[in-house]
Amino acid sequence: MRYLCALLISVAAFAQTITVLPGLPTTGTPTILVLHLPVGVPVSPATWQFGDGQSLVGGTVTTHLYKQTGTFTVSASGQFGIASTQIRVVAGTGPAAPFAISLLRVRWEDGRTDASVTQGFTPLTAYADLKYEGTGLLQAQWTLDGVPLGTFIRQLGFAGQATLDTSMFLPLPTTELGEHLVSLRILTPEVTFQPPTIRYFVRAGDADSLPRIEVISPAAVHRGEEVELRVSGRGFGPGVRLYFGRDVALVAPPRFSDPGHAVVKVFVAPTARTGLRDVQTITKGKRARGPAQLQILPALPKRGSNSASGQEAPR
Repeated sequence: MRYLCALLISVAAFAQTITVLPGLPTTGTPTILVLHLPVGVPVSPATWQFGDGQSLVGGTVTTHLYKQTGTFTVSASGQFGIASTQIRVVAGTGPAAPFAISLLRVRWEDGRTDASVTQGFTPLTAYADLKYEGTGLLQAQWTLDGVPLGTFIRQLGFAGQATLDTSMFLPLPTTELGEHLVSLRILTPEVTFQPPTIRYFVRAGDADSLPRIEVISPAAVHRGEEVELRVSGRGFGPGVRLYFGRDVALVAPPRFSDPGHAVVKVFVAPTARTGLRDVQTITKGKRARGPAQLQILPALPKRGSNSASGQEAPR
């Protein structure tokens, strides 16, 4: 009889179990722990160990708030013996959840992760799409070939999504030929994943990619004349110089009304060579011609002069 009682007590020591509600606990949300004792085992105070360094003396039902994700061993011990179980805690969602980055995607404007541009291309911008939980301060830095371009801080709140881009700093450089790597390094909050990296390849420019003047109006000017020309073309913009020859001088820099269109005032020397000439663009020392052309006409006859004899007309 004594042996049977000892056996029943021994079985009872291993029969208690712990139920976890919900089945997959989340950070920031109370987790309910229920200790189940075998029939006939007296209820006594239980010492709870939650596996995250916290403990509590209570009854057979208790709650605990986990602040970090991970796998934890929960145990309850007392005169009834000991019961234990393992639980996995995942990140909570929503505005009340701890501040965390749950998704990071880095891309180019067209959504791709690889880009190819010609030398001198501008502006080149990378984008980062974030999904986050909770509210907090994001501290991060854009990196180019592993070197930080700069560090920034952004307030993110109420759980949601955000898009960041490199235009907060200078445009990505395209002067050095070859492959370059771009990434967004998150400093806070701490992330458990490796930030993605995108790349771009800078290739040498070719003649077809250089700016060109396609339309010029008026298309004909006279020697000795100062006139405003309206020009437009592919890739034409600030930083692109115009050249009509040594005997046609720019009086002022081009005034751009919108991309590809500008007004430029020129003076045609009285000794300028007549005929058609190409309009050239100069970008970073590289020249491209036409297809627009400017025609230089002879000087207009002065008022009151005889165009046939070149002598002053009688009064």
